[in-house]
Amino acid sequence: MPHMTGDHEPTTASEATATATTDDDRIGASGWWQLVALTVGGAVAPAVFFALQPRPVPWVAVVVLGLALAVVLPALQVWSWARRGGRAAVVATRRWVDDGRVPAEVPDAVWRPRVQRWLADARQRRTSGCVFVGLAALWAILAASGTAGDWGVAVVWAVLGVGTLVQGRGDRVGAEQLLAAPVRTTA
Repeated sequence: MPHMTGDHEPTTASEATATATTDDDRIGASGWWQLVALTVGGAVAPAVFFALQPRPVPWVAVVVLGLALAVVLPALQVWSWARRGGRAAVVATRRWVDDGRVPAEVPDAVWRPRVQRWLADARQRRTSGCVFVGLAALWAILAASGTAGDWGVAVVWAVLGVGTLVQGRGDRVGAEQLLAAPVRTTA
């Protein structure tokens, strides 16, 4: 019987074979925790941002922005997973890229398109990381004539930028190495 967290062990040989080439589309426990973190982070981010500003805090704006982000961020994450075949497919692809190998039972027609998409996403994250670093630089210029709270926002943008660039580079290298492997032939 499958668990409610999405963890599911194949019980028959045919189910084990099907699981090797397709992924369960349910969200596991770690996926739910990721969605909870996005909800909490979205709700808290406006309060933290406005608290760093020296002027009075517009609490109505904080509440409205917090509620909007608490709904939109997890919804965007679920949509992103769905576009990539579900969270299980994303987790499996990450494992393949991190390990530098794909299990032999997964056909090229399944893993190659996923890893190609992973590579395209990693290249896009490089652009996002550069934008974040640029925003950090701009915010630092504003902070030079502003307040200590502006420096905090500049640091947040810088951390997001550097983290995105570092992760994206690792993902690009791993995906490129997998895609360089020769196409497997089926016997």
